[in-house]
Amino acid sequence: MKLILSSLSDQDKERETEQIIKKITHFIQVSPEIKTVSSYAAMPFELNLDALHSSLPGVSFCYPRCGAEDQMAFYAVGDLSEMVTSEYGIREPDESLHTLVDPEAIDLFLCPAFAYTHRGERLGKGGGYYDRYLLQKRSDAMTLGVVFSSQIVAHVPTEPHDVLIDRVL
Repeated sequence: MKLILSSLSDQDKERETEQIIKKITHFIQVSPEIKTVSSYAAMPFELNLDALHSSLPGVSFCYPRCGAEDQMAFYAVGDLSEMVTSEYGIREPDESLHTLVDPEAIDLFLCPAFAYTHRGERLGKGGGYYDRYLLQKRSDAMTLGVVFSSQIVAHVPTEPHDVLIDRVL
């Protein structure tokens, strides 16, 4: 998957990113019950969803921060420029500036991955952060896998603790 992702052109990435942002924006606009969305700060191989902030000004966005004991927490972020770079080179919320969000307050989870199947099986980065966190979500909160089209595959290795994602874009 790393080889496939490294072969994507910048133009292909930009085109697919624009399409996905339009789909997510439309989905949220026709779903008035969605008020709080968990997003992520993209790594170089991931779809960059930063533009959602400007396309959905009435929605609250929260972003993950990885902490002690392999746990992840989400913090409300209104201004992406306030995020800080972690020791792993990932943009994260600043705990001193951003408010912790209860998992049950999140209506839609946008979940990155290395790969997805159409059934919602997810190949993450190996830490299990999303699997552990998603166990805390409300039963009616939706999970949406967000990847480039070349990251949708027929099969990924799974384990019993892996959480299925509701839909994949």
